[in-house]
Amino acid sequence: MAEFTIKDEDLVGVKGKIVVLTGGSSGIGLATVNLLLSLGASVVSGDLNDPPETLSGLTFLKTNVTHWTELVALFKKAIEVHGHIDYVFANAGIGPRANYLELETDASGDLKEPNSEAIDVMLKGVINTACLAFHHMKKKPQGCAIVLMGSSTGLQPLRAADYSCAKHGVLGFGRGFARLMEAASIPVRINTLAPSWTSTNVLPDVAGIMQAVSHRSQSPDVVARLTAFLMVDEKRNGEIIFVDDGQYTEIEKAVLVPAFEKIMGDAPSDDEILRRILSLSG
Repeated sequence: MAEFTIKDEDLVGVKGKIVVLTGGSSGIGLATVNLLLSLGASVVSGDLNDPPETLSGLTFLKTNVTHWTELVALFKKAIEVHGHIDYVFANAGIGPRANYLELETDASGDLKEPNSEAIDVMLKGVINTACLAFHHMKKKPQGCAIVLMGSSTGLQPLRAADYSCAKHGVLGFGRGFARLMEAASIPVRINTLAPSWTSTNVLPDVAGIMQAVSHRSQSPDVVARLTAFLMVDEKRNGEIIFVDDGQYTEIEKAVLVPAFEKIMGDAPSDDEILRRILSLSG
């Protein structure tokens, strides 16, 4: 297991950088905003809710990440104010919404489509945020980084299936996008967070709930610290970092890839097969 620690001096590279993030008005997003500002970064935050206070160095734009035009406006705002973007944190999230076991009916008695809000916010919203980040970074990609908000629930079964689907999807997108940029020799880094239970607004009174079930949730400050670290550490790319009770463990290169290579043996990976297929047209 590739466990590591984060020292204060590891984060000093954030000073003077321009960061765009979503979901910055509460939870992990707010903790990240506060940390980045304290380190001397400038932050542009998009959220449906206003930030709890006015902070020097923070630019806020009301943003629904499920609306493409509003995400475009968020990035446009960042360019207007600062001229460029160094780091992006695709963070906005909500709790589970869908009930797949009991479909609702509309006023006419017809079955309604299952609620897709969680998937729209935490998968589609993350993908669109990352794509806009890359669009604005690719002209000067050196030193730029994207951080995706995944979850430990993307690594295991979870009965909240819509939430689980979104988080599994984020891990898949982050892994695939990293390979895509690597194949294109574009040095924008992308890494994915996989935090365990964290005290945020995803669940109401999460601290009280965790106490009732005899489990402790970690502080959002712990995840914020990792987010800043992944922005500035240029050695880290294409990684998935599991965060539990303040412990950081890299699992993509240390666990997931070796496990699948052991299963495959000498057979080529799916990505290698795809590379060969694409080379036929080259």
